Amino acid sequence: MINIQPTGGACGAVVRGIDLSEDLTDDIMSDLTKALYNHRCLIIKNQKITKDAYYQFAKQWGDLIRHVLDYLRMPGYPEMMAIGNTEEKDKDDAVRNGAAVWHTDGSYIEDPTTVTMLHAIKIPKTGGETLIADMVQAYESLEPSLKSKVDTLTAKHYYGRAQFDEDEHEPVPIRTKQQAETNEICEKPLVLKHPVSGHKALYAVAHSPFQINGMTEEETQGFLAQLKSHATQPKFVYAHRYEVGDILIFDTLSTMHRAKEQMDAAETPEADNARLLWRLSTKGSPLIYRK
Repeated sequence: MINIQPTGGACGAVVRGIDLSEDLTDDIMSDLTKALYNHRCLIIKNQKITKDAYYQFAKQWGDLIRHVLDYLRMPGYPEMMAIGNTEEKDKDDAVRNGAAVWHTDGSYIEDPTTVTMLHAIKIPKTGGETLIADMVQAYESLEPSLKSKVDTLTAKHYYGRAQFDEDEHEPVPIRTKQQAETNEICEKPLVLKHPVSGHKALYAVAHSPFQINGMTEEETQGFLAQLKSHATQPKFVYAHRYEVGDILIFDTLSTMHRAKEQMDAAETPEADNARLLWRLSTKGSPLIYRK
């Protein structure tokens, strides 16, 4: 029987009692989607599934997305990426540590990412956490005057054009003209009403926004820095320490996330610091809401 319990942290819930290698009933998917929108992220424990089964589970959450940086795509599984430090591509610091920066997946795409999931295949002896910031709590805790202001604002987004803090790594780089031109500059509200749950959240105040409409560049940078600093306070952030078999799922319309820290390349896939996560992302609403 499915069991869902809060993490006890700033957000998130732990899910036990399901096997994702088997077909899930509508009732279970209903429980999972409601839990995700209530808790912002879910940790489904003890999963041993194939890539194909992982694909089938991810498709329940929406339409699978191929990342704009095509050199990160997994051979044979183009919607999947291997995140970590165990592969040849990960010898490049720009690739290996490009997620050690606060971001919202797909914020630079007109039709945004709605769900991302990370399946833990290998975990390091220490470290390797993913940080999740609850942007609903962050929005709700704003001073009334600031909340009224941010409610009305929109920003222009493009991959990796925001300002970054000293403890952040620059995002994984765009390397070709085709990658650069795949997604044009788009505009998004700084406060997003969730299309399923209806709650409001600060949206994508890091990584991709570079111009708030109606503000100068200096005003934009200052205001985004203020919102980012507010949203990433420890009281809003859950740090997930993986166990092998975990699948961490987060509602990207209601969260920001980052790798907690930068890491060195693993000398072998079995090294003590080896980290490997299978990443899939979707857009649109879960299938259960389309029936």
